[in-house]
Amino acid sequence: MPNLKKLLVALLLAIASCSVHASDVIEPIEPNYTFQTEQIVYVVADIHGAFSEFTAGLSQLGLVDESLNWNGGEAVLVSTGDLVDRGPDSRKVLDLMMRLQIQASEAGGRVHVLLGNHEVMNLVGDLRYVSLAEYAEFADDETAAMRESAYASYLQVKASQDSPAIRASFEEGFPTGYFAHREAYKPSGHYGEWLMSLPFVIQVNKHVFAHGGLSKVLKGKSIAEVNQQLKDNLNHFLDADTRLRSENILTLLDTFKGAKSKLKSQIQTAEIQTFLTHADSLLFSKNSPTWYRGNAICHPFFENDLLADNLNQWSAEQLWVGHTVTADRQVLNRLNNQLVMLDGGMLKSHYNGNPLFGKIEAGSVTFINGQSGEVVLATTAPNRKGSNPHGMTDAEVEDFLINAKVVNKKTTKEGRTKPFRVTLERDGKQIKGLFKYKAAKRERRIGAKSNRGSPDRFEHEVAAYKLDRMLGIGLVPVTVERFIDGSKGTLQLWVDDLINVLTIEKDKIEYDGYCDLASQINLMDSFDYLIANDDRNQTNVMYGKSDFQIWFIDHSKSFGRTVKRPPMMKESKVTVTPTFKKALEGLNREQLMTLRPWLSEGQIDFLWQRRNKMIAGDF
Repeated sequence: MPNLKKLLVALLLAIASCSVHASDVIEPIEPNYTFQTEQIVYVVADIHGAFSEFTAGLSQLGLVDESLNWNGGEAVLVSTGDLVDRGPDSRKVLDLMMRLQIQASEAGGRVHVLLGNHEVMNLVGDLRYVSLAEYAEFADDETAAMRESAYASYLQVKASQDSPAIRASFEEGFPTGYFAHREAYKPSGHYGEWLMSLPFVIQVNKHVFAHGGLSKVLKGKSIAEVNQQLKDNLNHFLDADTRLRSENILTLLDTFKGAKSKLKSQIQTAEIQTFLTHADSLLFSKNSPTWYRGNAICHPFFENDLLADNLNQWSAEQLWVGHTVTADRQVLNRLNNQLVMLDGGMLKSHYNGNPLFGKIEAGSVTFINGQSGEVVLATTAPNRKGSNPHGMTDAEVEDFLINAKVVNKKTTKEGRTKPFRVTLERDGKQIKGLFKYKAAKRERRIGAKSNRGSPDRFEHEVAAYKLDRMLGIGLVPVTVERFIDGSKGTLQLWVDDLINVLTIEKDKIEYDGYCDLASQINLMDSFDYLIANDDRNQTNVMYGKSDFQIWFIDHSKSFGRTVKRPPMMKESKVTVTPTFKKALEGLNREQLMTLRPWLSEGQIDFLWQRRNKMIAGDF
C-alpha cells in the first residue's frame, strides 16, 4: 500500500494546482491549524465507534450519499476527537473518516479530525477502554504465527511453561485481534500513521475546536505552538517506548501506566528518563487540550475569565469541545456562551444519548439531532453539575427541607449553634440535612465605626445562602428556616463525600482536580470578605472527594459590622475576578434588604459597604 502521508501530500498539491476561484476554497492563515472559510461548518463530538448513529447523522445533513461517500461539496466537517473505544465499530469509523477526508478535499471541502484522549491512548498502548468487539474487528488481520510468537514471549516474561491455565490466561488478557490492533496503531501502522498526522487544536473563523478544553497552561502560546508541543510529547514518548520494548526493558505485559511504575523503580538511563519525562508531559496531564475538563465543570466566576483570555489571544470567540458527556444528553452552552459542549453520548449502548451535530453558517449556530434531523436547542449549563440530590432544583430542595418528615436525627458536639444531622423522607426520597438552632444573644446596635466581629447566629446560614444565589455563585448548599422538635433553626442540605483541608494535609492527599486550586481559594476568600466570615479554618474549607471542587459551608459567624478583612485573610492576595465584579455590580441595595429577616439593617449597611469596596478594588 502506498505511504499514506505521501499520498495525501500529492493529492493536496494536485488540488492546490487546480484553477479554482479563491473565494471557493478554505484559505489557511496559520499553516495546518487556523482557517478561514465562507462555507458551512458542521461539527461532531465523541463518536466512540457508534458507526450507525454517526452515519445516520451525516446522511441527515446531506454530507454523504447512500454509499457513504462525500456529498457535502465545499462544506467543512470538524470532529473534536474520540472516534474510538467502547463502541463496536471504531474501525469502520476510522476507515470512513480517512476516506471522507480525501473525498472532501477533492470536492473543495475539508474534513478536520482532531486527536482526542482516546486516540492518544490507543497510540501509546493505554487500552483500558478498548472493547472486545473492537479487537474482533482486527481478527482477520491477525495470523496464527503472530499469536504464537506473542504467546512465546508471554511464556518467557511469565517464566512459565505452556499449560491450559497459562494459555487461558493469555487468551483472556490478549483477545483475538489484539496484536493486529496494536500493529495497526503503531506510528508506522495503517491507522497510527494517519492519527499521528492529525492536530490537537484548530481554529476555523472565530471558532476554536479542541477535544477537552483550554487550560491556563496554554496562555501566551499560539495554536501552532500548542500543537507542536503536544506532537513533540507524543513523538518523543513513542520513540522511547519503542526502543525500550526492542531492548526488552518493557514487555507486552507492561501497559502505559504499568510501564511508568516499573521504570520509576529502575536505574534511570537516558532512554528511561526520556520515557518518564514525556509520560508526565502536558500531553498526558489534566491540563492538556485532550484531557482538560475545567471549561466544562469548573466555576464560571474564574473559569469564564480563563477561557476568555485563551480565546482572546487567538482572536476567537467560542470554543467547541466534546470529552465531557452532558448530563441531559443535549447541547450545553457555558461560560457566557464562550463554550459549546457537544458530547451528547452518541454511543447509545454505553451512554443512551443522542448523535448531536453543530452547524455554523453565516455567523449563526444551530444544533441538529443526527438521528431525527430535528433542530434542537442548547441549554445553559449549571455552575456545578449535579449539585442537588434527585435532580431537584433549588426551589424543590427548599420545599423538601421545609416540609419533609424527619425520620432520623444524630447529634454533634461541634459549634455554638449546636448542629445535628437529620434525615428527611417524602415520596420515597430521602435527603440529609444539618440543623442549627442555638444562637447567641441578638446583637445590640453598635456605631458605624465599631470593628466588632461577626456574631455567631444560625440565621446567618440562610442569609449566606440567599446572597450566594443573588450573585449567581451556587456554592452554598440549599438552606432554609425550619422548626424541628419545637426549636427554630436553619436546615442546610448535607453534601456527602466532602473532605476538609485538615484531612487533606494530615493524610498527605495530593490535589487531583481539574479546577485551579488557587482560583477556588480566591473565590472563597472573595465571598468570605463580602460576608465578613470570621470563622474560615482548615476544618470548614471543604472539597468534593471525587472532583476536588470547593463548597462554601459554615457561615454562622459572619456578617459583622466591619469593612476590614477577617484576621485569617490578612495575608491573602484576594483578586475580584471580572465575572465576580460584574455580579457585584448587578447587586443593588433593594435586593440586600430582602435579607432583613435574617440580618439587621446595620449588618446590611456594612455588607453594602464591603460590596462597594470590592468593586473599587479597595479592600
